[in-house]
Amino acid sequence: MKLVLTILISLVVAVGLGLLAAQDSGYVVLAWESYRVRLPLLMFVMVLFLGFMLLYLATNLVVGIFRAPRRLKAWREASGEKRAHQSTMLGYAGLIEGDWPKAEKSLLKKLSYNRTPLMNYLGAAYAAHQQGSPDRRNRYLDKALENHPDQQLAVNLTRARLLFQGGEFSESKACLETLRQYRPRNVSVVRLLMDVYRELGDWPSLMQVLPVAAKLKALPEEELLLCEQVAFDNMMGSPALLQGDSGKPSDTWNSLPKGKKRDPQLVASYVHRLVRAGQHKEAEKILRSVLNRQFDNDLIYLYGNIHSPFLSYQIELAESFLKKHPDNADLLHSLAKLHRLNNDFKQSREFFERAIAAGARTEVNLDYAGLLEQMGDTDQALSFMKKGAASLVPDTGTASPETREGEWVLLEGDPEKTKEIMPVVR
Repeated sequence: MKLVLTILISLVVAVGLGLLAAQDSGYVVLAWESYRVRLPLLMFVMVLFLGFMLLYLATNLVVGIFRAPRRLKAWREASGEKRAHQSTMLGYAGLIEGDWPKAEKSLLKKLSYNRTPLMNYLGAAYAAHQQGSPDRRNRYLDKALENHPDQQLAVNLTRARLLFQGGEFSESKACLETLRQYRPRNVSVVRLLMDVYRELGDWPSLMQVLPVAAKLKALPEEELLLCEQVAFDNMMGSPALLQGDSGKPSDTWNSLPKGKKRDPQLVASYVHRLVRAGQHKEAEKILRSVLNRQFDNDLIYLYGNIHSPFLSYQIELAESFLKKHPDNADLLHSLAKLHRLNNDFKQSREFFERAIAAGARTEVNLDYAGLLEQMGDTDQALSFMKKGAASLVPDTGTASPETREGEWVLLEGDPEKTKEIMPVVR
């Protein structure tokens, strides 16, 4: 567009000068000492124009010569950046395709022209890691940190992930704990640290980081609760992880926050450990404290299995819940077991029958059978024992009265006849 406009202006000026020269050409006299030169006006204008053009071209030539090195450098940089971009694209294509050697080689090309070498170094580190070369992986990560010291979180988080994937859990833990010192609320750091603690079995450290994970909503609430339960169970199973060789589950329990000591699942897990260790007195104390604050079916059921020296107090506490929970099957089952321990068989039998009517757990049949046998009612005891045993055995698809043709049935009645097997024919 500029060229067209320049040509049009030049034509207009030329036509104007031509018309002017046709009317009165005029002349120009140039004098210098004794010399005089007389030129037509039109020719003088043309000489001035040609001189200007020559001066302009000469100036551009000189300036171009001086600017040539800088322009050559800019051209080389532009060409290098273009090639670096192409190499980066090929490198990431290799990462996606799983061609690790190609990815590593491509990502490391033309890095001096690359405006984002951080991504190339991280990608190359991942490719080297996939090829089982930790030395090259670490070298690329160090280069990334050297070129981008302000991106310490991104580089070291990548390092920790790769160490975790490679099974180097202790090294990953050290890296993540260093990151957490200056980025304590980073969700990615906390989540990966939880995974590392689980792999290492460092349950006390996991319990310490769980409240932070809950505040940051690093995981769904259900997963956090499950993780907490697993950590606590393992801590109780291996208390030496927390308190050396003392082996006291109470030390682990006392290390928990007060709020966690009211969690029904954690309480049940702790009480189970105490019962297996024979510490019924401590177990009763814990259950009594929690049940006085909140009623829970699993805990009241577990309360019936406690053989503490305060049996009368146990019965008194359990019966105090009957006002609000008169038909609770777990409560009735526990009262039946507690009265049996207290040798009050009549009351125990009454509570067993109420518990069965209320739909108690399957264990109630075996417990009731034990009471009946203790009372001398062997026939009924055998009947409930069979029910209890049947409830514990999974259904294997025994034939119903509406047995299909070709199926086999077991004859009942005479024990000798029960050995006979015959097909059903309709």
